[in-house]
Amino acid sequence: MSRPARGPFDMDRTASTARPARLRHALRTCVTLSTTFALCGCQIMSHGGPSTSRIVSTGTAHGDEAPAFQVVEFSDAVADVLSRSSIPSLKASFGSEPPPPRLVLNSGDVLDIAIFESAPGGLFAPAVDGAMSGSHVEALPKQIIDQNGFIDVPYGGRIRAAGRTPEELGNAIEIALRGRAIEPQVLVSAIDTTANTATVLGDVTRTGRIKLSVGGDRLLTVLANAGIRGSETETVVRLVRQGSVQTVPLTAMVNTPAENVYAYPGDTIIVLNEPQVFNVLGAVNKPGQYPIRFSTQSVAGAVSLAGGLVDEAADAGGVFLFRFVPADTARQLLPGGAIPAETAAGVPMVFRIRFSDPRSFFWLQQAHIRNSDMIYVATSVAVELAKFVALASQASLVGLRAAQTRNALQK
Repeated sequence: MSRPARGPFDMDRTASTARPARLRHALRTCVTLSTTFALCGCQIMSHGGPSTSRIVSTGTAHGDEAPAFQVVEFSDAVADVLSRSSIPSLKASFGSEPPPPRLVLNSGDVLDIAIFESAPGGLFAPAVDGAMSGSHVEALPKQIIDQNGFIDVPYGGRIRAAGRTPEELGNAIEIALRGRAIEPQVLVSAIDTTANTATVLGDVTRTGRIKLSVGGDRLLTVLANAGIRGSETETVVRLVRQGSVQTVPLTAMVNTPAENVYAYPGDTIIVLNEPQVFNVLGAVNKPGQYPIRFSTQSVAGAVSLAGGLVDEAADAGGVFLFRFVPADTARQLLPGGAIPAETAAGVPMVFRIRFSDPRSFFWLQQAHIRNSDMIYVATSVAVELAKFVALASQASLVGLRAAQTRNALQK
C-alpha cells in the first residue's frame, strides 16, 4: 500500500515540531555554560582579605571625609614610640612606694587593752598591807569598736578609737585616767581588725579579706595567700583603690618587678581569667589566634609563630599591624598631632610594615605585641594578576565552547 505524498504544509509541520526541541537544548547548554563561567569566576577571584592599596586608600582622607583609621609607615621612630607607649601599668597608676606605716583602727575591730599602774592602792591595783611599791596590771575585757567608732573604758568614759593607731588610742586612755589611776600606762593590741586587710575576689581558691603584715605586702604575696587558680598567661589582675581602677596581665607583674606594687589597706584585688591573645591573618603559613606568652613578646616573634609569610602569595610590602592606641601615643605618631575620633578602645591605627626593607626586622624586635593586636598580610599583586589571567583563560574557553555549540545548532 503506497503512502500519500507529503505536501508543503506537512514539511513545515515537521520542521516546526523539531525547532522547539533544538531550542530547548540550546538554552540548556547556555545556562550550563553560564553557570560554569560564574563558578569559575567566583573561585578564581575570591581572596581572604583586602589588598594593600585598599587598606592604604581606606586610611587616607578623601576631601572633607575623615578616614576610618590612620595608616602609619613603620620606622625606627615609630618603633621607639610604640616601645615607650603608655600601656596599663600599676606602677604608673598607684606608684611603687610601700604603704604608710600608720595603720589605723576602724569600727568592728576587737581590742585587747592592758592598764599598768606604778604602785598598789591605785584605781585598778588593790591595796596590799605593807606594800609601798610594785606595779600592777589590769586587763580589761575585750573591747569592740562600735559603729560610731568609740569604746567604753572604765573610769575613762567613751573614747574615740576609729581613725587612731593602737598607740594613739593608748595615749588617749592614759589621759582619760590621769588623776584617777597611779601613773597609768596603757597598751592596746588589735587582735581582730579589718583596717589592715585587702579584699581578694575572682578566680582564687580563697576569696575574702587577706590580712596584711605591718611591714607591707606586695600584690603577688597577697595573691599567693589567696591562691590563684588559673595559669599565668590567662590571668589578669584588677586593682581597685580609692576609686581608681587599673587592670594588668599577671605576666606583667611577674616579669616586671616594678609592677608588683604594694597592697594597701582597703584595696580590692580582682583576679580574672582573660587570656591575652593576638591574631595573624592573610598570606601566612599558619594563620590563627595565638596567646601572648610573656609581656615582652615582639611583633617579629608574633609573625614567626604564624610560620612567616607565604613566599609565593604574600605582599612583602603589605604587612599591617592593626591596633587601638591611647590618644597621647597617636599624637606622637601623626603629623600635627591630629587624630581621628577616639573610640572606647582607643584610637584605631594601622601600621604598615615593609618586609622588603631589611631595617624592618630590627624595628619589629623593638615593638611588643599587645592584647587584641591583629597582623594582616595582604596578597601580592602578582598573585592577583595570575588570578586575572586564569579567569581570562576560563572566559576564552567558555566563549569557544559557546561558539562551537552555536555552529552545531545551525547545521
